[in-house]
Amino acid sequence: MSDNLPQGAAQLVVGQALALGAEKYAATGLSVAVCDRNGFLLAFGRTDNARPLSIELTLRKAYTASRMGCSTLAFQQRLQRENLELSWFGDEKFAAMPGGVPIFNAGKKLIGALAIGGISAQEDVEAAEALVAALQNNLSS
Repeated sequence: MSDNLPQGAAQLVVGQALALGAEKYAATGLSVAVCDRNGFLLAFGRTDNARPLSIELTLRKAYTASRMGCSTLAFQQRLQRENLELSWFGDEKFAAMPGGVPIFNAGKKLIGALAIGGISAQEDVEAAEALVAALQNNLSS
């Protein structure tokens, strides 16, 4: 059981995300980022029409999900519920936008994170969660 997401798995899931983008979100464009358990980028991809702002936010969402060990949606909800400022966490790379999802190994240990950006917030979450579920299933088999 790995303590970190393998590079090959990160590359594979980026390819799957880009295929999903071409199939389902061609008009909108999307970007995908995969980080290791420490928030360092392992793989990144984007469709040709991905918007520049969504690219940067996608990188930040993957980083945040990895560093916090929770989804960026859950992080956003915590900030709202506890009336916290994002800046209080002392990391200017954090993003509290839905679409970042942590990746756990079979032993429930954080091994990385994946983020999708560029489609709607709900679609970002749905796509990221589906890709992470498939990835975790492949890693455990």
